[in-house]
Amino acid sequence: MMETFRDMVNHCIRIGLENNVTTLKKFSSLFYHELDCYQIQSKYKLTAISQACGRLTQMKRSIKKGIRTRSPFVSKPYLVSCYGFKINGMLLSFPIANREFVSIVLNSHTLDKLSERIQPRSFTITPTSLSVSVQKEVEELIVENVIGIDRNLRNVTISTQYGPVMYKTSKLLSIKENTMHVIATFRRNDRRVKNKFYSQKRNRRSRRVQQFLHKISKDIVKKAVESRSMIVLEEIKGIRKLYRRGNGQGKKFRRRLNSWSFYELQRQIQYKASWEGIPVRFVDPKRTSQLCPVCGDRIQEDRLQLRKLWCINCKRKMDRDVVAALNISYKGWSRFCHPRGLSDEAMRGNVETLQPLILGVDGSKLVSV
Repeated sequence: MMETFRDMVNHCIRIGLENNVTTLKKFSSLFYHELDCYQIQSKYKLTAISQACGRLTQMKRSIKKGIRTRSPFVSKPYLVSCYGFKINGMLLSFPIANREFVSIVLNSHTLDKLSERIQPRSFTITPTSLSVSVQKEVEELIVENVIGIDRNLRNVTISTQYGPVMYKTSKLLSIKENTMHVIATFRRNDRRVKNKFYSQKRNRRSRRVQQFLHKISKDIVKKAVESRSMIVLEEIKGIRKLYRRGNGQGKKFRRRLNSWSFYELQRQIQYKASWEGIPVRFVDPKRTSQLCPVCGDRIQEDRLQLRKLWCINCKRKMDRDVVAALNISYKGWSRFCHPRGLSDEAMRGNVETLQPLILGVDGSKLVSV
């Protein structure tokens, strides 16, 4: 059944590439009848079409951004469905034919995560694994503070109400550099063995990076929940264009900057914060490391100490990353959390005339206190 589902997905991808169709509605209306040759329930045909359209849309988006894409075709058997399955106690049951069901025993971890507030929405099964997608009703918290996050190549700095916190990420650089060194030393002149070896090392590198960033993002979201804070990040765009070949930069420098996992940390923070009801916002990164967070004047670099900034007005020396994190939190507070007056508050103040005021019309007659 998994192999049949894989063949259906690949068949849909092939039709989509031939007819340049990537939308689910158009594909279902034009080519749904071509899946009649597969002996499987119709609910799985709809899921196969959805999977194929998702892969084609992602490939089209990557090509538009200039990213090198892999083949969208599926190589391993699998099955995805969001229709007709049930969880009865410790068993996950889904239909394979009319009035025929298959039951799979769930482990204790999955059963602990499922509750009344968490509802299963779909499942993905492979020959060796089972994944259940769940949905949770979350109410967005009323924030009282702001946590600003400054992402850098060697550290991640956040500003909390108790002071700045810095997470060192230099280990990520060593993980990526060591992986590249191991790959470069491979001398076997066999394309199949070489690709398998490269895939193993790169997957291992991705898992180690994700696990390292998982600990950082989990701690950040935990601090946000405890302090009821909104998370504010810089809106980083087009940074890969700054480190392309021909920009007058060294090969090692470009490789180090292009391997910076700034989006992976953002992705993990976003989905973990949304699970807890913590809002995540983005601000413009312009001048976050150039203005003093205390007085707002322009600050200068300290030539004696690297990554230290000096404010002439405040006579204070501060870390560059801490300054950026504070400015990000101030931007987020002033833009998203600044208290705004209600409509009836427009009547407060000194009035120059004794005539009754009409709200929304005589606003120019009000003198602020």
